[in-house]
Amino acid sequence: MMKKLFWVVILLGLTVATSYGQYNGECWVVSGGETIYKLYSNGQADPTVIPNLTQASAAEVNPADGVVWIAVSAANTVYRYDPNSGAFSEIPDITRPNQIAINPADGSAWIAGLDAVKKVSGDGTQVVATISAHEPAVAVNPKDGSAWITNARGSIARYDAAGNKVVDAPAMGEPKGVSVDYDGNAWIADSQHSVLMRVSASGQKLVEITDIPNPTSPRINPIDGSLWVVSQQSMLINLGPDGTKKTEFLAGMAIVAITLSPADGGIWIADLLGETFQGEISKWSSAGQPLFKNPIPQPSSVSVGYWAGN
Repeated sequence: MMKKLFWVVILLGLTVATSYGQYNGECWVVSGGETIYKLYSNGQADPTVIPNLTQASAAEVNPADGVVWIAVSAANTVYRYDPNSGAFSEIPDITRPNQIAINPADGSAWIAGLDAVKKVSGDGTQVVATISAHEPAVAVNPKDGSAWITNARGSIARYDAAGNKVVDAPAMGEPKGVSVDYDGNAWIADSQHSVLMRVSASGQKLVEITDIPNPTSPRINPIDGSLWVVSQQSMLINLGPDGTKKTEFLAGMAIVAITLSPADGGIWIADLLGETFQGEISKWSSAGQPLFKNPIPQPSSVSVGYWAGN
């Protein structure tokens, strides 16, 4: 598979070279576990397509330079694709990778697999740290390089940039989603037990919410500190830092992932069904207005990427 992917990317290199260094909010989408699309900020498709993948589970873009990291679960491998040079490298020996958190400050990637999180250097050549955890989720703070990591068996902890544990947070039943702000505060979601918790950088519980059913895909807006979260795969909810509900609206039928574009306030949504029942990528305003809808088959991952240094 590596050889096949390598040649695909080389052929696409000229297509995307002009956009390098001018990253402006385009969204990378995993479709059907086998194809990755790039959509412009207005939802229109770019010619860039990476096909012939096997069980791709996530694609995450570095907003500082446009480099894309692709997790391919079946290959136990993450691929790093630099659209400027066409370079395509692999990071092997990551068991069932399914989520990636990028630190745009140095380009490094924290990669969550089945049994561990591995931090990989920005050039993809070195595993900097390995943190054991069962079905972990990870979120990195580019201001200091630290990361919050959840363990689906309950534990939650913050690690420094070198992968050393800094502090534990109160345990949850089955935490599987996390997002962090630039001050190090994190929101953690336990969908199985319908609990959302906000903790400080020092691990103290700040807020606990138990009346939002099945919360998933928490995403903090770094501009205003609010949280966007999906409830019951259909409702999109916005909470203030203190947990006060600001808005709520129906945004899909089977939402599996969201990502934010704070530059324009938009929320990108991957819906396994959508209006066609075949799959859809949509973008919504913070006021609950649909901006566009694009039929993409079985989308499972969306990544816009944003940080204040962009």
